[in-house]
Amino acid sequence: MSFDSSIHRALSFIDSLRVDDTRTEYFEVVEQNHSEYRVYNQSQYLLTVMFKQIGRNDLVQAIIRKHPPNEKDNDLRRRRHKANNRFCVLEGDIKNFYLAKRRSSRYNDEMAPIALGWLLKDHPRSAQNLWRKIYSRYDPSKGVLKMDKADLERNLYPVYKVALLGILAKKLGKTNTIANVQSQLRSWQHQLGGWETDRKVDLRPDGVANIETTALTILALLPQ
Repeated sequence: MSFDSSIHRALSFIDSLRVDDTRTEYFEVVEQNHSEYRVYNQSQYLLTVMFKQIGRNDLVQAIIRKHPPNEKDNDLRRRRHKANNRFCVLEGDIKNFYLAKRRSSRYNDEMAPIALGWLLKDHPRSAQNLWRKIYSRYDPSKGVLKMDKADLERNLYPVYKVALLGILAKKLGKTNTIANVQSQLRSWQHQLGGWETDRKVDLRPDGVANIETTALTILALLPQ
């Protein structure tokens, strides 16, 4: 599979996060003095989803040997969750998806995965309804989604939520939206090759490039 330069740079960034040469686990950020310089189980699972889609099953198996998909999430904000119960829907797994019974949400990062879940359950009308809801919150001129309640508390635009919108747009064949989202994501790529989690109100980056936002952005940028 051939990729454009932005994806190659992003994959190099992810490789720079590996804990050691076994490539069985990856730090969240590069900066060793940062509070997020640690291994998050959910991110290890997300990497397996991404690596599967680019055909790197060797890396998938390496990670799984160290981090089984259903291991307990070690992010204190998700202490009741398993590592695979959020992003499993991105690889067609509805069984383990913790939002599987939801019909909608107030949060931008939940609407897109829930819509993907409806597609997996063969309910295209429900998926389209959620698409219209989330797309109504998208500003193509800025490339961001209107802030939901969680975003307003921080006054930041999360990049990973835009990536999830792009992933859903690809599944639904929304060509114009895909092109717009991908163009915007490429313009936000950090010089190290990854993506920061957030953009400020004036769209300047906030924080440091990290593994979760970068992996989701790669999935949004991959060709259909």
